[in-house]
Amino acid sequence: MERPLRGFIDGEYQDGELRGCTFIAGKRGMGKTTEMARLLSLCSGGVLFFDSLSRHEGVLPGYKLFSQPGEMEAYLRKNHNRRFRLLYQPRAGDVQAHFQAVCTMVRAFGSMIFGVDELDALCGAKWGDSRMPPEFYHLVNYGRHCRVSMLATARRPMSVARGFTSQCLQMRLFGMTERADLKYFEDYIGQEDAQRLAALQKYEYLHWTGDGPAALCGGRRS
Repeated sequence: MERPLRGFIDGEYQDGELRGCTFIAGKRGMGKTTEMARLLSLCSGGVLFFDSLSRHEGVLPGYKLFSQPGEMEAYLRKNHNRRFRLLYQPRAGDVQAHFQAVCTMVRAFGSMIFGVDELDALCGAKWGDSRMPPEFYHLVNYGRHCRVSMLATARRPMSVARGFTSQCLQMRLFGMTERADLKYFEDYIGQEDAQRLAALQKYEYLHWTGDGPAALCGGRRS
């Protein structure tokens, strides 16, 4: 089997199938988590996953768990040049404060894939026009300079900052039926493909890369 790519390729850090910003969206139970775990499993370098709801310990086996930024920073200082798998769960305190601290660390250490679960819960009007915490905004727009690429999931895409989706090099869109969500994606994949989202079965998704029609991928898992 061909070894997945890893390195700075065409101006973006790539590891496996992830390069630049990648967005996975769809209703719960349609396969987003399964695809997220598959993409991260293909990475040969460092991966840090921010588990907003502290629920993915079971689907990311072998990841070292942290719930305080200071402990993870100490670990990264010793291991950031190695292949690492880190799962951050903000189990107590302000989730936003945890997220901002983790974003700051990702920028400082660089050379990794940064995954974020339920990004829609971390964006909002309180952050001003960008609708993103400033630490995350910097990663979205300038993360390539520190060799960081990102993978984010969301159930409600309309709540995700357009500043993030506008920078995505690819989207993997699972089944969704909310009319407003379908309308939201028309700007990216076109009206015809957006309407296909309502008919997708579990584990099926449309893969959009900005080059031509979105491709139907996935399907029933055994």
